[in-house]
Amino acid sequence: MNIMGKPAINPFLFFSGKISGYMVWTMLALNLLHIPTIHGIQIAALEIPSLILLAVGMGWALLGLGHLGKSTRFGLPVESTKFKTKGIYRLSRNPIYLGLFCITLSAILNNVNVITIILGMYSTIVYHFIILGEERFLEQRFGEEYKMYKSRVRRYL
Repeated sequence: MNIMGKPAINPFLFFSGKISGYMVWTMLALNLLHIPTIHGIQIAALEIPSLILLAVGMGWALLGLGHLGKSTRFGLPVESTKFKTKGIYRLSRNPIYLGLFCITLSAILNNVNVITIILGMYSTIVYHFIILGEERFLEQRFGEEYKMYKSRVRRYL
């Protein structure tokens, strides 16, 4: 099994969006471990919402990954994979991305600064375009089955 697929969008956007997200999530992890990163404003009233978003985001992402199992790819799969619509995928067509969006927002709320906001927004926008590319791919690969699923289940929530 090759976990690396082909990018659903321009490769530069695909990889720069992913790297931006990884940077934001790394800063969040370091901040939670009290390891200094980029100086920002830490607002006490946002600490609990940030932790809640982190927990919710990790839950969505891990449930999504768990349900995808061996069909998980970074990008579009080259080989045939199974179309998954059960479990968490009954609630959201993109639970992994939804989880990543929550984690990104958690990072922004945890340490408010220009760099985290810009990288987080950029990553979120790029991930949305990746989703649109994946939807086109799924519609081509699974046809009517995907169209029916798309009509029943929302993109995010």
